[in-house]
Amino acid sequence: MITTNKGMGCPVAKRPAHKLKFGIISLIAVALVAFLMRMISYSAATANGSINLMGYDSFYHMRRILYTAFNFPHSLNFDSYINYPAGFEVGWPPFFDFLGALLAKVLGVGHPDLYTTEFAGALLPVILGILTIIPLYIATAAIFDRKTALLGALIFAVIPAHVYISRFGAVDHHVAETLLSTSAYACFILALKWAREGSLSLPSLKTISSEKKLVKSLVLAVASGLFFALLIYTWIGALVFVSFILLYAFIQTTIDLKAEKNSDYVLICSTVALLATLLFTIPLSAGSVRPGLEMSAMYISWFQVFYVFSMLAGTLILWGFSLYISKKGLDWKYYPAALILISLAGLLSLKIFSAESYSFVIEGMSFFLGKGEYISTISEALPIFLTTEGKLTFAPVLGSLGLCFLTTLGGFFLLGLEWIGEKSKPEGVFFLLWSAFFAYLTLSQRRFSYLFAVNVAILTAYFLWVLLDSFDFETEVKKLAKSVPIAGKNATPALKAEKETKSKKSGKETKSKKSGKETKSKSRSKINNLSGSKQNSQPDYFKIVSSLALIGLVFIPCIWAGVAFAKDDGLINPVWKDSLTWLGASSPETSYYLDPSGTPEYGVLSWWDYGNWIVYQSKRPAVSNNFQTGVDDSAHFFTADSEEEAKAILEKLKVKYVITDNLMASGKFGSIVKLAGENISKYLNVQTTNVNGGLQTIATAKKEFTETEVYKLHQLDGSNLGNLRLVHESTAPEENNDSTSDVKIFEFVPGAMLSGTTDPGQNITATLELSSNTGRKFTYQNEVVSDKNGLFEITVPYSTENKTGGVNALSTYSLNAGGNVTVSEIQVTEKDVLEGNKVEVKIPDSK
Repeated sequence: MITTNKGMGCPVAKRPAHKLKFGIISLIAVALVAFLMRMISYSAATANGSINLMGYDSFYHMRRILYTAFNFPHSLNFDSYINYPAGFEVGWPPFFDFLGALLAKVLGVGHPDLYTTEFAGALLPVILGILTIIPLYIATAAIFDRKTALLGALIFAVIPAHVYISRFGAVDHHVAETLLSTSAYACFILALKWAREGSLSLPSLKTISSEKKLVKSLVLAVASGLFFALLIYTWIGALVFVSFILLYAFIQTTIDLKAEKNSDYVLICSTVALLATLLFTIPLSAGSVRPGLEMSAMYISWFQVFYVFSMLAGTLILWGFSLYISKKGLDWKYYPAALILISLAGLLSLKIFSAESYSFVIEGMSFFLGKGEYISTISEALPIFLTTEGKLTFAPVLGSLGLCFLTTLGGFFLLGLEWIGEKSKPEGVFFLLWSAFFAYLTLSQRRFSYLFAVNVAILTAYFLWVLLDSFDFETEVKKLAKSVPIAGKNATPALKAEKETKSKKSGKETKSKKSGKETKSKSRSKINNLSGSKQNSQPDYFKIVSSLALIGLVFIPCIWAGVAFAKDDGLINPVWKDSLTWLGASSPETSYYLDPSGTPEYGVLSWWDYGNWIVYQSKRPAVSNNFQTGVDDSAHFFTADSEEEAKAILEKLKVKYVITDNLMASGKFGSIVKLAGENISKYLNVQTTNVNGGLQTIATAKKEFTETEVYKLHQLDGSNLGNLRLVHESTAPEENNDSTSDVKIFEFVPGAMLSGTTDPGQNITATLELSSNTGRKFTYQNEVVSDKNGLFEITVPYSTENKTGGVNALSTYSLNAGGNVTVSEIQVTEKDVLEGNKVEVKIPDSK
C-alpha cells in the first residue's frame, strides 16, 4: 500500500501489518534471549535464601539504593562510613540508585523490606540491559535496515561484554550508561536522518508546523538532550558523550563545506539537542547539595551546566563560521584550521582565567587516556591488548567480544568504503565516528568494552549480512523451506506445473483453438521453463552450510563466553563474606550506619579493593574503599617497617580492626608499594628466567619485604608486633596446601606490658602458644633488647585467659632472656591487654 506525504510531496510506503507483527514478535524473542542470558547468574546470586551481589561497586550501589528506598526520594550524598574518620562526599550521581529504589518501592508496594530492596537492585541491571535493545534496534534500522537491526539486536543480546555488566546481581551504573548513551545517540541519528530527508534549514523553520518529518526531527533532538541530561545524572564522566555532538558537528560541517552542501540540518539538530541538555541539566544541578555556585567536575554541580553551555556556544560558533565561509566563498580548509586555532585559544584562556576548570578538563582527558596514579593500579583500566606487565594479550578482547571484534573491523572497513565521499550520509558519518570513539575508549581502558558492545553488535550484523548476501542466504533458505514436504501438500512446484499442463491439455473447455505449429512451440517453451524451474528451486546446500558456519563463528563464541560471564564467580569471596559476617556480629556495633552523618566510634583498615565489602557486609566504617579514599594511609601502613610508624597511623585514623588476605601479601603488593611511593625492587628481586623453553618471571623476597607490616601480620600472624592480635581467620580452601588462611582479622589493642630487669643488652623474647578459631596452632613471639641499665618492656597483645571460640592461648607466656634464662607461667589477663597494664616479670640472675 502506498500513501503520499502531503508535506513532502513524495510517496511513503507503509509497512505491511504482517511484517510489523513479525518484527514485534522477533524483538520480543530477542528480548527473551537477552533475559535468559542475564539470568543465568540468578541461582548463584540467590543462594542460601539471600541476595549475593557481584563485584565490588555493587555493594556500595546497594547501600545507596537501600538508603534511598528507606528515605525516598533522597539520596546518600555524604557518608561517614567511608574515608574514615573524615567521611566522604560521594561523587556518583544518584539516578541509577534512584531507579533501584523506585523499583524496590514498586515491588514492595510502597514498603519494601531488605530482601525486596536487594532483589530489586539485583534485577535492575537485567531490565536496563534488555531495554538497551530498543535504541540499538532503532539506530541500526535508521542507518541500515530492519533485518540488520534485528540481527544486531540478537548479537547484542549475547555479547559477553554487555552480559557481564547487566547480569542479575551486578548492581552497577555501567548498564545505565550504555542504555542512556545509546538512546541519546539513536534519537540524534533519527533526528539527523529526518532532517536531511526533509531538507531542514533556517528558512524551513518558518513553515515547520506543516512538515511532520521536520517536527519529528526536532522532537527527537529534544529527546536526545533529555537522555544526555539523565546520563549526566547517572555518571560523572557523561560530559564526554555530550562533547561528541560538538565534535561530530565540526566534522560533518567540514565534509558538507567541502562538498558545497548546506549544513543547517546538522547544526540545527546539534543546537536543539544541546539546548535541551542544558535546560534539563539546570534543575538537576540546582537541586544538588553543592553550596552556592561551587563548580566541581567530580560532583553534580554548576560545572555541568557551564560545560554544556560551552558546548552549545561552540556549536553556534561552528554555525556562524560555516555561514561566513559559504557567504564569502572561501576555501573550505579555512574552516577546520580556524576552528582548531580558536579551540586552542579557548583552552589557553581557560587556563589563564579559570585554572580549576582547566584542571578539570585536563584530568578528564587523562582519565579517558587511562592515565593517573590510581587508574594504573586498576586491572580493568588497563589497555585491552596489554597485560599488567605490559605484554601483548588477546584474552581480554576475545573474552569480552568474542570473534565479533574481527567482524567489527571488517564491517567498519566496508562501511567506510561504501560511504566514502559523495555517498556519505550524515547519520552514517555519525555512526562511524561514534564507533571509532568507543573503540578508542576500549583500547585505552578495557572496562569500556561494555559501551563498545553496542557498536560491535551493529557492525558485526552489517558485515555478517554482507557475507550472507554474497551466499544468497535468504534465497537459499526460502528454497529449502519450499523443498521440505508439507502434509497434504507434498507436490513440488514443478510437479504442480506438470499437472496443470496435463489438465489443460485434457480439459474440455478451451477459449480458442491454436494452430499445430503454435501449440508445439509453446509446449517446447513450457518444457524448457519447467526444467529451469526445477533446477532453480533446489537449494544450494554448500551456500547454506557456509552461511550457517559464518553465523556459528559469530554466535557460538559469544554465547560461550557470555554464559561463562553470566556464571562468573563475581560474587564476594566466601571466605571474605564469612569473615565480614563474623566481624559484623562479633565486634562492637558502630553508630550512624543508616544515617551516616555523624562520625562512628572506630574504623576498619584494609586495602581499598575490599572497602565496599566491609561497609556493606559487616556494617563497619572503612578507612579506604573503592573510591580510592584513604589509599595513602593504607599503603603506608602495610609497607611500614617500624611498629611505631604503623601504630601512629592506626591511632590517627581511630582504627580498631585490620584485615589482610593472601593477595595483599602477594599479587596486590605491587600496587600497595606503588601507591606508597616506593619501588617494588626495594622489596623483591624480580627476574625473568627460561623455564622449560618458556620465559617465567620469578620474584624472590628481600629482607625489606619480611619487615613490612603486611608480611608480619599475614605471614607471621602478628609476631614481632605488640598491639595487633589475630581474632579471626578464614579457613584455607582445600586446594590451598599452604596453612596460611585467605583472610585474617586483627584487633588493635593497647597491649599488656611485660617489664623487668636483666643484664644490659640482652635479647628478651616473649613466646605464647595459640590456637585460632579454625583450630590451627601457631606461635606468637615478640622481642626487645634490654637497655644499658638492664631494663626492658615488651608489649604483648594476647591474654592467657580462655574464651569461647575465637583465638585462645594454649599456654602461659614464657620469657627468654639472653638465650640462657627462661621464665614460664606468666599470666596476662584480658583487662591487662585492653587497659595497657604492666605485668612485672622477675628474671633470675643468670650468674
